[in-house]
Amino acid sequence: ISTSHSIQEIRQVDTNRYQEIVLQPFFYPHMTPSHPNRLLVIATIASLIPRGVAFTSCRHFNAASTDGSANKLSIFAIDTSLNSHRDHQRQFTSDLDTSLEWLAKERQDNDDNYPIDWMDTHITSSQSTPTDNEEETLRVPLYPLTAVYTPHSGENHTLVNTEPRNVQMASDLVAGKWGDRSLFCVTLRARDTNRLASVGTLMRLIDTEDRSISGARTWPGDILPTLNRVVVTCQAVGIVDINNVENGHNLAESEYRIANVRLRSFTNEATKGKTEEMDSITNQIVTDYQKVRSTYINSQSLASNELPKFARKAVHELPDLSTLNDELDYWKLVDTWQVLCNTIRQAKQTQLQGVINEISVQVAMEAKGPLELPVKRRNLPENVQKQLEEMEQSAAADYVELGMEPILDFQEILSMNESLDRLRKLAAMIKRERARLEAKESLIRAFLTELE
Repeated sequence: ISTSHSIQEIRQVDTNRYQEIVLQPFFYPHMTPSHPNRLLVIATIASLIPRGVAFTSCRHFNAASTDGSANKLSIFAIDTSLNSHRDHQRQFTSDLDTSLEWLAKERQDNDDNYPIDWMDTHITSSQSTPTDNEEETLRVPLYPLTAVYTPHSGENHTLVNTEPRNVQMASDLVAGKWGDRSLFCVTLRARDTNRLASVGTLMRLIDTEDRSISGARTWPGDILPTLNRVVVTCQAVGIVDINNVENGHNLAESEYRIANVRLRSFTNEATKGKTEEMDSITNQIVTDYQKVRSTYINSQSLASNELPKFARKAVHELPDLSTLNDELDYWKLVDTWQVLCNTIRQAKQTQLQGVINEISVQVAMEAKGPLELPVKRRNLPENVQKQLEEMEQSAAADYVELGMEPILDFQEILSMNESLDRLRKLAAMIKRERARLEAKESLIRAFLTELE
């Protein structure tokens, strides 16, 4: 890979195919080892190396070119990715959505204790494991989403409703049809199969705001139908096992699902002092989180600078953490970590869409006739459409390999019955991100040392 390649070309290189990656940047004679453009080349290429490549050593040496002006940077690496042989028949989504049952199934194949179970909406879920701390069975509205909400953090969540059935659900909750507590259940819906996770989150409605749009007109002046839009503020208050869905099929446009759920009891137990293992895990979580936080809020770090400006601002607001004493502390940290994962996802989406738009506009400008904006993909040549799709699939696969997706990992935590299992899962997630960030930072330091 050399600087004669554009950034776009470098991004399209499937680096997972190689165990040795050779970087051969072209440096003009006036570029000293500390020249900013020289460092930019190193930082840019290093940021494109996938997480699945483990670096064992690196070196810097002169490689005489025809004009004697080129230097060569060689990285010797071993591909340790579990996803080196990707199943291209299984499709990711272009928006980096990981609410995919096939992806969960791949994880289940490698984990005998994988906790996520799926259910069809017309069949009683027989896979939810009853527990001794069963507290209450409820009949509530069911709200399937391609997102996961974790309870007990105390944070408010916003749901924007435009579908008639969701608008109707909000209206019924406000009207008190479902009792004074205004409870409903949110559960993960697999985007590829439409099946539902058998464990969901119990939500309490706090407030609604009608933001419907009426009176809009088309360009000729025709009045458009009213767009119903109700914004709901709610809070996640518990975890439920979904026993069954009463009306899963043949719903009317304004008819929402109703589920019978079993509420899991919540006791704010202390996490420290129960066992030596729990003490060790909680201490490690705090240490790893603080390291990840300090790396992201460091404006000089590669992790911070590879994010868009809006994402850098968000990660700089990550809260400090000195202790993890009880279940409430744990769930607050889970919520914080999910916010970070969502920020990373949004940053990756923005970067990917920027590249897609750049290519689309460039190709459209080269075509005959007037340029029509926005550029519609279906109007692009087939080979370009295929190229864009391959870029999206590759970017989505690389994003999943980061280990910072905000959906399936958190559904796993939600589905676990034991506090210790949830601690282990969160600890592994945070430790993995710390290792990824430290590997990148050490790579940069190694390059800078060799360039001195």
